Amino acid sequence: MNWWLDIQSREIQWAHAYRRLTMYHYITPEVLEDLFAGQPPAGLQPDVIDITEPLSLDEGIEVIGILFAGLRFVVFFADVLVYALGDPEWIEETADEWANGFQPAPAARLVKFMRADADADTMFDPEAWPLPHPRLIWQFCEVLARALSIHAQFFPGIPQYFYMTQSSQLDLLYNRLGRRFEAGAYGPRFECVTRPNADTGGFYGFERR
Repeated sequence: MNWWLDIQSREIQWAHAYRRLTMYHYITPEVLEDLFAGQPPAGLQPDVIDITEPLSLDEGIEVIGILFAGLRFVVFFADVLVYALGDPEWIEETADEWANGFQPAPAARLVKFMRADADADTMFDPEAWPLPHPRLIWQFCEVLARALSIHAQFFPGIPQYFYMTQSSQLDLLYNRLGRRFEAGAYGPRFECVTRPNADTGGFYGFERR
């Protein structure tokens, strides 16, 4: 299976089972204009890779913009309790099933990325926004890691980050990224504290050291 489609298929499964706060409604022309100010329009410079500074959108919700392979992506960082609509029982149940029982710390962030032109119908549809080439997933995951590090530098009080963007084929890559996080290769140092089950999926969790 195409790795990119496999990643997004896992997100579809999780989103349908545990639909909570959606992110796409934060994507407005005004937000995109602020977020990507000074960057070339999408599609004009496919070799340019750029990561913006975080932009606070709401209480416990931040976004970072990524220009990659001529495409614009947004990476949302949502306070876990905000994402859960203030329901701590949902957090506990989700942790039991999708994070091996590992409970997130207060102010921990759930990381979700999507195309900047996503909407309610396409945000979880992998066929609506594939990468230009499947092999770019390796480079794109590196860019996502750098986006997390940028967020961590701007918000030093955030203790943990949780990703749902994985597939069984990418375990080796995420293990490598985990080692680089621990070594401080991207700036702030993180330790991988939870990993997904290879059969059922789940979260990669990184805790600040």
